[in-house]
Amino acid sequence: MSKLCPRCSELLPDDAAFCPFDGAELQKSTDRFLGKTVAARYRLIKKLGAGGMSVVYLARHELISRLSALKILRPELSRIPEHRERFLREARAVNRINHENIVEITDVGESDGVAYLVMEYVEGESLLVQIQKGPLAWDRAARIAIQVASALARTHQTGIIHRDLKPENILLVPRKTLAIEPAASSELVKLTDFGIAKMMGEPTLTLNEQLFGTPGYIAPEYVGGLPIDGRADIYSLAVVLYEMVTGQLPFEGRGQSDLLLKPLTSAPIPPSQRVGGLPPDLESLLLRCLARDPDERPHDAFALHDALVDILRRFGAGSVAPGADPATGSGPPGPMAGSAREPLETIIDRTSQPRLVVELATADVGKLVTSDMGVRWATSLAELETHITRARRAGGESAVLAGRAAELALVAGEMLPRVERATRMASELQARVDRLEAVGREFRGNLGHAIDVLVHDRSRERAHLDALRARREALQRAQGDALPSSDGPLPPVLAGLPTGTDPGPWESEALEAEERRAAGVVEDLGFQIETLQRQLDDKNEAHEQELVRATGALEGALSALRTLTHEVARSIADGIEMLQPTG
Repeated sequence: MSKLCPRCSELLPDDAAFCPFDGAELQKSTDRFLGKTVAARYRLIKKLGAGGMSVVYLARHELISRLSALKILRPELSRIPEHRERFLREARAVNRINHENIVEITDVGESDGVAYLVMEYVEGESLLVQIQKGPLAWDRAARIAIQVASALARTHQTGIIHRDLKPENILLVPRKTLAIEPAASSELVKLTDFGIAKMMGEPTLTLNEQLFGTPGYIAPEYVGGLPIDGRADIYSLAVVLYEMVTGQLPFEGRGQSDLLLKPLTSAPIPPSQRVGGLPPDLESLLLRCLARDPDERPHDAFALHDALVDILRRFGAGSVAPGADPATGSGPPGPMAGSAREPLETIIDRTSQPRLVVELATADVGKLVTSDMGVRWATSLAELETHITRARRAGGESAVLAGRAAELALVAGEMLPRVERATRMASELQARVDRLEAVGREFRGNLGHAIDVLVHDRSRERAHLDALRARREALQRAQGDALPSSDGPLPPVLAGLPTGTDPGPWESEALEAEERRAAGVVEDLGFQIETLQRQLDDKNEAHEQELVRATGALEGALSALRTLTHEVARSIADGIEMLQPTG
């Protein structure tokens, strides 16, 4: 068992009593990871939480003191190749997502047999805490769900299914704590915990048919052992939205097994039976998203996003500025279908050379760290010199010990220039890593937004195409009736038919023509999306190789720096201990 400094989280031998860096009294540590340094730069200073597969710590960067949340795969699972490979593979995939509503993963890898990922540290409250206080107003719940749907749309486009969407994994961050325009919504939603995410199209890595997720939120097709896609996450989001507005789950169950099986055998309880004041369109949407058959749900997360936006605009309190997104108060996520869109070649050219400003230059980092470290060692050496001077004045055996301590002080003093050089080198490498990470965030953000715009347009065209097909099939079933009953307004292409004209043949022909047009647009958008996605994948591959080289060099420099600082600290600590009065 070792001891931990409560102030700087330095891990020290069990026989030490005080921290040689800041003099704080040491405490015993029973956590094998607390106080450890992962990948030579992430010091684990506080345990934030634990789950069935992983443990999350608050980590402080050794060189720049930046706080992050670091997730470690449980050691017993790290020894199972399938679990370790899934954790690392899917974490690397999520690391490529850059979206305002997804907690950013900044690093992922293995260190001394420990699989880890590093996330931005978000000081927000989980949605679960809010729900436990009571149901949310439906319009606030819709705004939260819209942001989650936007995050899921990006996630699904990158080929990832979350599989564990629930209130605990949705964080609410007050926007007043962020550098965001005051006109925006009062809270920013952050989707987190992709620990059991699945990459679509990739082979399973498990040796058995293990079911992941949380009972009550798992889509019925997943429980039934059928293949899943993004619509399984849409089901889970609908459960979360239902719970936000009612305070309860859509199915009543007496235990975990009951919650798993009820969606396979019964229909959800309509939310209006549990709470009043919901717009009927919101209830209809919820029940549609909770359909047992995935084909009856919205075809993708953007379709759900748009349906919620429409409901909020029509039934929500207060006014929404034209063109603004009611979930955020900002402009729309992208142009509507059929509007002018930036040419694909322009997007690729614009994102090929990212333009960014690094907030802290290399020299500034070096000055900052070197100055801080210089003050620390100057203070420690001054303390040792004080002890030496006092011992020399005492004479006798104390003077002899003072001579030995002076030799240790000389050794420490001679090592300080080496420490400063190592610090500057590590600082320069850290600044390079920071620049690379900023470049990655920028091109992922630019290309990711461009892909979102295209996927959103395709989603709207697909919805339009589905409506056209449904209308045409209804006409065919009418078997020659003059005018079948309409489920809604005529498509725009049919507007303006002469009054009194039998629209049956006209409508059938116009629907077929419009179907062909819409199908062509969907196909063209699919081509553009694939082109941009390949562009993004290629840039990610090249960027990650460069980042791996930079982080490897940084880890080596930090390890060397850590060895030097420990030698200096030990020399000073030994000198001070040598001159401490005995008895």
